[in-house]
Amino acid sequence: MSTAALAIVLLAALAGIALVVNHCQARLALVELSLNEGLPPGYPTPDSASLATAAGNPRVENPSALLPFGVHVFLSRNCHACQRLIDELDQVQLDLHAPVHLRYVDRPRPIAASVADRQGATLHDQQNELAAQLLADPLPFTIGVGNHGLASRAVTPTVAHVLVAARDAGIAA
Repeated sequence: MSTAALAIVLLAALAGIALVVNHCQARLALVELSLNEGLPPGYPTPDSASLATAAGNPRVENPSALLPFGVHVFLSRNCHACQRLIDELDQVQLDLHAPVHLRYVDRPRPIAASVADRQGATLHDQQNELAAQLLADPLPFTIGVGNHGLASRAVTPTVAHVLVAARDAGIAA
């Protein structure tokens, strides 16, 4: 076999090995992300219904059965829309006549604690099972629970949407 043919075969083998190593590295990165921060929002499995069932908790259609009076904003550390909402909450002051709860389905980013303090909100982490029970998906998702059990549910990518969800639950701004 000539040197040129050997070089071509060796180059093709190295390209194949590089492709396989790249694929393995991508899979390992997803596993590492899942172990450190949970699955990204919208990841196809497990779905919210199976999470609620696996945890032994049935899905709840009426949020006021599980949530107290107030505005409950479900967020994720890995969600870009959630991060934009937290950034927007950091720049404005909510003037709601109800308690505000920032409920992260995983662990919150450091900015979330300062936003919660600034807004007078309660910060919760590891709320994945509760979000699955309440079908709070896709994120960011707000559930407003009014005084008389009136509840509103909405995807809320901006502060204006959060205020509309609060208003729909009978919470005055």
